[in-house]
Amino acid sequence: MTGILDQLTDAMNAAAGTVRAEELRPLRAPERRRRQPAWAAPVAAAAAVVLVIGLAVSVSNGLFRTRSSTGPAHLPAAPHRFYLSTDIASWRTVVRSTATGKVVAAVPVRPVEAGGQVSPVLAAAGNGMFYLAAFVHGTPGEQIYRFRLTAAGHVTGFAQVPGGSLQPGWVADALAASPDGSLVAAGAYYDHLHHISGQVYKTPQRSDQLVVIHTATGKQSIWRGGSPAGGYPYFRVASLSWTADPHELAVLGEWCRVASDPGGEACPRGERQAQVWAIDPARNGGSVPGGRLLLRQSPRVPYLAQALISPDGSVITALVLRGKVVGNSQISGYFPRGLSVERISVPAGRRLGVLYQRDLGDTSEVSGAIPDPLSLSADATGQSLILIGGICNRGCTNEFNGWLHAGQLVPLRPGGFAHREVAETW
Repeated sequence: MTGILDQLTDAMNAAAGTVRAEELRPLRAPERRRRQPAWAAPVAAAAAVVLVIGLAVSVSNGLFRTRSSTGPAHLPAAPHRFYLSTDIASWRTVVRSTATGKVVAAVPVRPVEAGGQVSPVLAAAGNGMFYLAAFVHGTPGEQIYRFRLTAAGHVTGFAQVPGGSLQPGWVADALAASPDGSLVAAGAYYDHLHHISGQVYKTPQRSDQLVVIHTATGKQSIWRGGSPAGGYPYFRVASLSWTADPHELAVLGEWCRVASDPGGEACPRGERQAQVWAIDPARNGGSVPGGRLLLRQSPRVPYLAQALISPDGSVITALVLRGKVVGNSQISGYFPRGLSVERISVPAGRRLGVLYQRDLGDTSEVSGAIPDPLSLSADATGQSLILIGGICNRGCTNEFNGWLHAGQLVPLRPGGFAHREVAETW
C-alpha cells in the first residue's frame, strides 16, 4: 500500500508542475463547518480509503501517465530544440531549450532604453540565421545585427548588418528577413518624444516608414504608407513577412484617421483600416499601396492584428480579433475579446481553417515596452507558429505565450510571472 501511495504522490506532484500560475483561480475562504452527526466521521474515513485505493489503481493503469523518458505524454514534440526570447524587463535576448526553458546561450548585445518604450525586435531567416534590432551604447541610431545558431544552440557569427543603421529618431517595431538573408525589412516609427536633460519635448508625429536593406551592399530603400482608403493619414507597419522568393514582401499596414501612440496598436477601433500588401523590394522605394493587395479589413476580418505570408504566397496566416471590447469598472478595453489564428487564401480571401481560438476577456491594459501586445511569429518554413499575448490586467493574470499545435497553445518554458517575454521566435 505504501508503494502505491508513493506512486500516487509522485503522479500528483508531476501533474501539479504542469499547471501555470496564471491559470489558477484565487482561493476562497472556506465556509463555516456545520456540526456533523456521530456516524459521519467513520463513513468519511471509509470513503477516503476507497478513494485512495481507486486513485492508486488508476495510477497503476496509467491514468496520470506523467513519467516518461520523453517527458509528459500530453505535450507534443516541439518542432525545434531551441527558441530565442527577449525578456520584458531586461530586454536581454537569450537562447532557451524548448524542452526545459533553460538558457543555453545569450546574444552578445546589451540593449539600452532609447526610442521611447519599444524593446528589441527579433526575426528568423533560413539556415539558422536570425536578426535583432536594438539600441546600444555609443550609437546614435538603432542597429540591426545578424547571427546564427549552431546545432547545440550556441550563437556564432554575430555582426552588424551592412547598412543596418536606422537614422536617429527612428525605432524599429517590426522586422523580417528574406529566407536567404539577402534582404532585411524594418518597419520603423519616429520617436516624437525626446528626453533632454530630464525634460520631455514633443515633435509632430509622423507616419511609419518601411526600410528595406540589401545586406550585400548596405543599400537602403524607403517605402511609405500613402492613404489607400482616403482620410487615413497616419500609417504604421504592424507586421512583415517574406515569401520564399525574396522579390515579394508582405506588409500588414494599419492606417488611422487620428494620430495614435506609435509603437503599438493604439488606434481606436473605429478609426483604423488594416490591409496586407505585397511589394517588390527590388524597386527603389515607393508607396506600400502601390503594390499588390492581398487582404483587407472587412466584415469577415473585422480586426486584422497580425499577418504572415506563406512561402509560396498562396496563404496568409492571420491573427484576427472579433466581438465586443471588454474592460473593467476602472479602465475601458482596447481590443475585441475574441482571438483566432486563421489560414486565409490569397487572393480570394476565403478562410481555409482556424488554427487556434481564445477569449481575451478584459483587455484594459497591456504589458509595457512591447511593439505589439499581440504578436505572431513563424519559423523559416512558415509552419511552426509562436503566439504572444501581452494583455496584462488585474495583476497580469491573463498573459500567455507558446507555440500552436493541433488547436492548442503549448506554453513555452519557463512559464510564470518571473519569466515574461516580449519577443520569441525559432
